[in-house]
Amino acid sequence: MNIQELIVKKLKSNQMVLTEFESKQLLEEIGIKIPAQKLTRSKEETISAAKNIGFPIVMKLIAEDIVHKSDTGAVKLSIKNEQDVISAYDDLMKIHSESEKLISVQKMAPEPITELIIGMTTDAQFGPALMFGIGGILVELLEDVSFRIAPITEYDAKEMIHEIKGFPILDGYRGKPKADIAAIVDVLLRISELVIKHPEINEMDLNPVFIYEKGLICVDARIILKKSDQ
Repeated sequence: MNIQELIVKKLKSNQMVLTEFESKQLLEEIGIKIPAQKLTRSKEETISAAKNIGFPIVMKLIAEDIVHKSDTGAVKLSIKNEQDVISAYDDLMKIHSESEKLISVQKMAPEPITELIIGMTTDAQFGPALMFGIGGILVELLEDVSFRIAPITEYDAKEMIHEIKGFPILDGYRGKPKADIAAIVDVLLRISELVIKHPEINEMDLNPVFIYEKGLICVDARIILKKSDQ
């Protein structure tokens, strides 16, 4: 299913929030790297997917009415064997949801230099605005983010990256490896192009994005569409 088909399908069913799995499928379509992932509907399928993807893995409960998975215990990390899969599956299925429950089995990403947030909000006056900053669980506390109105240029993207207070972390702070700035620029440009091409997208939240010396990987994502009257 391509991006336009996915958006049309969600809007027709009056679902404005793409699941994490769908959001990352969309990102993969535009060339942004995500962990290998498989959606499963049973314990047996989950075990099989885990073996195919290769340990260690992450397991996440996917349900239309669960948005903030870490707040509800819907994420299980560092699963290293079949017994861990069975135990995690049973725990995830105990979580209350009014929607269909599926499991997203994902390859666990290596430890990054740091975590980033890359996002987009729709400004009532100016339209889509891109956001960049240091991500993870501290993003709301630190509020260290930069913004630009889309579409952006490569120069804009580099400015966004350099103007956050946390930039030294990306630039080899205290002997740590330097982050792949070009990979961040590339993702910002891809997101800019996406939201201009698909004005149905109202918000995007890629958090965390793991950044490395070479490349990056989007570990979690949420995309929200506009209601038809917006």
